Amino acid sequence: MLKAYRELEQTSEEADVPWYAAARRMTTVALSTGLRRGELLGLRWQDVELLDRRLHVRQAFVRNELTTPKSKAGRRTVELGTVAAAALEEQFAASRHRAPESIVFCHPALGTPLDPSKLTTYARKALERAGVGEGFRPWHGLRHTALTETAASGVPAMFVQAKAGHAQGSPTERYLHAQRTSFPDAAELAEARLFAGVEDSVGSPRPDDK
Repeated sequence: MLKAYRELEQTSEEADVPWYAAARRMTTVALSTGLRRGELLGLRWQDVELLDRRLHVRQAFVRNELTTPKSKAGRRTVELGTVAAAALEEQFAASRHRAPESIVFCHPALGTPLDPSKLTTYARKALERAGVGEGFRPWHGLRHTALTETAASGVPAMFVQAKAGHAQGSPTERYLHAQRTSFPDAAELAEARLFAGVEDSVGSPRPDDK
């Protein structure tokens, strides 16, 4: 899918290129972090700490409104692996809106959150070009893939639950503040599975190439 985005950026009309590029970068971050579409669209630069490689989920863009997470678990800190951090750095360099309060994945001219339906249209075109089946839902499927692969990488289940922001009747929440020190390599382990062999498509080396 990431390779398909690159190909579409090179072959599409000029007006579509920024949309494909933004969708590619947002897809990369979605795969690495497991954030929901609304959480990605509501992300502001003040919520991103590139030097410390983490981001904070504090709001979401849902039904054309910026809202706060419904639960304590939803208001969370998520580690960034090398690939996700590179995608966010690329987005920062490409954007005209870089103030702390600016939306990360915003309209190139207006600075407002990207239109979710239009964004999904571009994502579906990339999926089609990549040969991914029609049953794959662009953003829900990316989140499901991210969390499944994170679990498969061998990190503890409570880290996966914290990363997902699930509010369940479990002791997960008590570990939210400790996850960064308890599992410092978790983001890299998940990215190693997700992005193996696609470094040319995401524009940065694989974590295990360091």
